Amino acid sequence: METFDVRSLVQRENENWMLDVTVSWEQPDGVDPEGYMVLLKDPYADVSADPQGMPDDDFIDDWDFDFDMFGPPADAAVTTARQRLEDRGFVFVGTESYSVGDLEFTHDYEIEVVVLNHTDSAGRGAVHRFLTPDCYSRTHDLNFCRQQEVVFASKPANMTFVNASVTCVEVEADHKSDEASGLGKKNKTVAMATAWISWVRPVQQGGDIILYVIRLEHDGKNVQEGVFDTSVDEDPNRNPLVPILYVIDQVRLNKTYTLKVTPYVNKTGDFSPYGMLAQLTFNTNNLSAERCFPAAGVQGSASAVSGAPVSTPGTVSTFCCLFIVLGLLLDLKIAYLF
Repeated sequence: METFDVRSLVQRENENWMLDVTVSWEQPDGVDPEGYMVLLKDPYADVSADPQGMPDDDFIDDWDFDFDMFGPPADAAVTTARQRLEDRGFVFVGTESYSVGDLEFTHDYEIEVVVLNHTDSAGRGAVHRFLTPDCYSRTHDLNFCRQQEVVFASKPANMTFVNASVTCVEVEADHKSDEASGLGKKNKTVAMATAWISWVRPVQQGGDIILYVIRLEHDGKNVQEGVFDTSVDEDPNRNPLVPILYVIDQVRLNKTYTLKVTPYVNKTGDFSPYGMLAQLTFNTNNLSAERCFPAAGVQGSASAVSGAPVSTPGTVSTFCCLFIVLGLLLDLKIAYLF
């Protein structure tokens, strides 16, 4: 049972939303079980204020173990392995699947699965920990989600790619041949991308959000180039419906990026201060780099960072950049009128 699959079903019943989850797994190799004994646990149900009683921040990976401890004491009445597990709250299932309803949104659960053999012995088992879906992302019901119990802050809401444009950046070019001839180094202009992304405060918070932790990735790895903040402060007194506008500057053209945003909550209680991660994938394709390069006949070198150099005549005045910014703000205002 090295692989678990968790699928969720969200459906509305009257004024409430119900969350049902089905967990499935693979039959262990070389085993023909009678069935499985399953126990679903809420790690946070009995957490005390004592930090010693808190679950580990790192989610438990799948692991295997033997259940030799289920053998009955010598002076106890003989019971079956199934009975002993049922006394501990386990339930029997005859297939590699277990369904349970009415779970909490944005909540951490742990499922324990024990193989029950035909010889009435509890063989190998496994534990898998999973997180249920974010309430607002699945229901889009603001009032319902605000009334739900909060274990983790929910995802930043309405994460949206607003716009992207080309930024002209002047860098120092290292021309060794020029230095050797006494001409010194020359500057060159490169075309890079600037992207604007916005989000609004999570619906479920569980405390005041202090900041958002930012991670930008390309092909699953942290982006090293570019100019952007790795965290964004949050003001708990501001209007929660006003979006945060986040700027990613000087990244490469014709690339695909993934922005990951995690809220960090001011919590003094038992639970993790980190909330649910929201992510958005965007690209910097199809952006014209023409305005970054000098007109024909002007000395200097220029290249588009994404690939082959581009040389086109013409210049663009400062007013063009001003109109781009004004247009962006207008689009943002319209997009978030509720």
